[in-house]
Amino acid sequence: MSESSLKQELNTLNLKLTQITNLIKGWQMEQIQRNGRMRKKFSDDEDDILSSDDEEQKQAQKFIGIMRKLPYYEPSQNMLKAMTADFNDESLAEESKTFSSYLQTLQLDSENVCSVLSTLLSIEDISNMQLYAELMQPKVYLRKVNKSCYSFVPCSKADINLEEVVAPNVDEAVLIPKASLEEAPPSNSILSLLPHKHESLPSKNPMRRFVASVDQVTRTSIQLKFKRGTLRGDLSLTEPYFVILRSRRTAFRFMYRAMQLLQESPCLRRYLFPTKPLASEMPQVNLSSNLILFNDTIASNMEQLQAVNQIVNGPSKEGPYIVFGPPGTGKTTTIVEAILQLRLRQPRSRILVTAGSNSACDTIAVRICKYFASNERLQAHLMERAKESRLVTEDVELNCQLIRLFSRSVYAKGLNSVEPLLVSHSNCAKYEYEHTRVDKLRKYGIIVATLCTVGRLVTDNVGKFNFFTHVFIDEAGASTEPEALVGIVGIKQQEECHVILSGDHKQLGAVIKNNRAANLGLRHSLMERLLHCDMYALDANGNYDHTLQTRLRQNYRSHPAIVGLYNKLYYNNELIAQAPPSEVNLAAKWRMLCKPDFPILFQATHGVTRREDHSTSSLNMLEAQVVCWYVKRLLCLGLGGGTYVQQTDIGIVAPYAAQCKLLNELLRNQGCYDVEVGSVENYQGREKPIIIATLVRSFANIGFMRNPRRVNVMLSRAKSLMILIGNPVTLRHHRDINYVINQCKLHGTYLFKKRNGDRPRFLKDLVEDDNDIDDQYESEEEDKCWYAKMPQDIPVAFPKSPHGENGNGTDDRSQSESRNRSNSFATESFTDSSSSRTSFQSSNSPNSISNLSLHSPEQIKVESNFLIACAAASEFTKQELLQLQ
Repeated sequence: MSESSLKQELNTLNLKLTQITNLIKGWQMEQIQRNGRMRKKFSDDEDDILSSDDEEQKQAQKFIGIMRKLPYYEPSQNMLKAMTADFNDESLAEESKTFSSYLQTLQLDSENVCSVLSTLLSIEDISNMQLYAELMQPKVYLRKVNKSCYSFVPCSKADINLEEVVAPNVDEAVLIPKASLEEAPPSNSILSLLPHKHESLPSKNPMRRFVASVDQVTRTSIQLKFKRGTLRGDLSLTEPYFVILRSRRTAFRFMYRAMQLLQESPCLRRYLFPTKPLASEMPQVNLSSNLILFNDTIASNMEQLQAVNQIVNGPSKEGPYIVFGPPGTGKTTTIVEAILQLRLRQPRSRILVTAGSNSACDTIAVRICKYFASNERLQAHLMERAKESRLVTEDVELNCQLIRLFSRSVYAKGLNSVEPLLVSHSNCAKYEYEHTRVDKLRKYGIIVATLCTVGRLVTDNVGKFNFFTHVFIDEAGASTEPEALVGIVGIKQQEECHVILSGDHKQLGAVIKNNRAANLGLRHSLMERLLHCDMYALDANGNYDHTLQTRLRQNYRSHPAIVGLYNKLYYNNELIAQAPPSEVNLAAKWRMLCKPDFPILFQATHGVTRREDHSTSSLNMLEAQVVCWYVKRLLCLGLGGGTYVQQTDIGIVAPYAAQCKLLNELLRNQGCYDVEVGSVENYQGREKPIIIATLVRSFANIGFMRNPRRVNVMLSRAKSLMILIGNPVTLRHHRDINYVINQCKLHGTYLFKKRNGDRPRFLKDLVEDDNDIDDQYESEEEDKCWYAKMPQDIPVAFPKSPHGENGNGTDDRSQSESRNRSNSFATESFTDSSSSRTSFQSSNSPNSISNLSLHSPEQIKVESNFLIACAAASEFTKQELLQLQ
């Protein structure tokens, strides 16, 4: 037999052996799932001598049984009793001995983790249910909108904003007719939110409770939508219903189940609680890999290259691998590179990418899709590999490299904001929702889904094939530990499956409504807990085990001075500013900065904080007006030196929804539709060339901003220019914000009002010592009405050329000075008057602002010598101000 024939014979034999092995694996899994049909009935004596194989099979059956169902996990009577005692230590100690011991130490371990986290989840769950219980609506009359939609007017709750509690396309409404209400009236308000047996009665039964999805929510109307086939005939519009608004509690139920599954997985618990002591000598960094990078910039960043090498070559099996990525350090770039290298070098790899938010999932998925669509080397390699037998390579088909799984709620909200390229690689590729079965998901190399969607996959027993080799959890610092476990438990069922956590636990964490649950430990993420373990600790020289983690340090986002603020406050000065000067020095010639190397400005204002009607959200009108002033100045005058500003270059950060709403209204009235306004949460993980932050709180407690993580996010969004607007009298009590204020004073960018009424000036270079503050002076300032002038006059005639000249050929600075000499109290407005309307347009620059509409009835006036700075001033004071004008 010739050598070629022998090789061909061996290849055929190997192929057959591979097929036989796969068949045996499939047969074994089927045996495990057969609920004991092939199990013999042992006698009592035989039960004591079960073989290890039988015990393993029994354990696997129990595990699968938990996965395949999702109970409602009703609150226990002990927890309901604890709720009446505000969840104090004594009431919680009655829940279990395990939690009673935990209260003494507040330390999680592999033995108590499931019980403790379940109790903390229950506190948060019950608190959330209590909000819905307060929204029960008696005697509701329905109005028919169309065949499947009805609406009703909710009864008013003075202290509850329905829009802040009830989520469209997620929550449900239960319509209880009179017969059912008399038969089974709601007893305990929280337990009444759980499904009732009357909901499954025939539709013609007079006691039938109808369940609908909440379609739209406003303060004056709630619209409901019924599933097709739910209604057989119209609902009665003449009789009242008792309406229960409730959450499906899907996320909580997934987390409760994850705790159950984890309890049955001692090996996984050991993996999540590594106990190996810190090595006396840290493993050396191995960068000798022959990786050919898709992103060449990684080659010059030792930490990024180290992370990619370690993930591709195989991180430690002792615990999850962590990529700690502070703002702008290229965390997403690193993760995307690692995922691509895995698919390129390891055809058998099956990768799950998940995160708590859709935006985080979309960010990674879009980047990967773009590489698959445009990278010629990657395309050529995958096409070449596709020519080989998939039975040999165990690779996926060429067109099954990635799938983005969207939930039904995301589809219901619309996919207009999602990039078409990503939609084409999703379960909504035809812009129709498709439920993707687990057997079909096995055909994909990369699956991207939120943690909640992964919970649904676990219900479908996605882990039964043990085909995932890597689980990437992005923004891991922003998820609670139970949330992260939803993406791990039921997915990682073999030692060879690696878990990679990426994020920054010093930025915003998960939103937890119950302070008691947060303070008892629910606010801590899995990533944060691991980084405090001995195995992940730094030694005396700052070294760490590179098989377990990588800490990115080089910041590519922001100006060095901006990086310097949050680097000093939150990162122990370990970050290194590496952003290209051409990208971050855009404000160097902005004349409102005294020093070109410090593009951070603090504008002192002294408005009043008030609450929106029927809401707990705060707003500050004065600060909103000042924000609009800066937006208009930037759009119309640019940053100097021929640098023009587009609306999309500006991001406005406000910590309260009411302030965001107010700013959106004011900006829209001025034609600024593309200036993005969002909360701190909206901006996490994002960036803008210019960030303007309004801090809202004035002569009140700090509120949301007392959280240092929130301040960290706010300070780390800007690339080239950051403007902070707030009340220094209030904000100097916050250590971190006071540090920023003092830095602005030191660099001459603290803008304020002089007490003698002169024009505002830059504060001289000095550092104000907190110990020197006169309490009596501070009290006096809070009682008096303040007047804070804007730092520059606003020119009436704006430049029409890229060189900043007006129609007369003089620049705006000289015009402003001339006008100030002639009339120091002239009132100027950005809005048009009845006699003349002005449209600003820079004709020659490609970056110019076009058709900036100012036809608004809402006039935001800025005085050339002062701005009313306290909306709470007395009427007498306001009259005096009017006389001054």
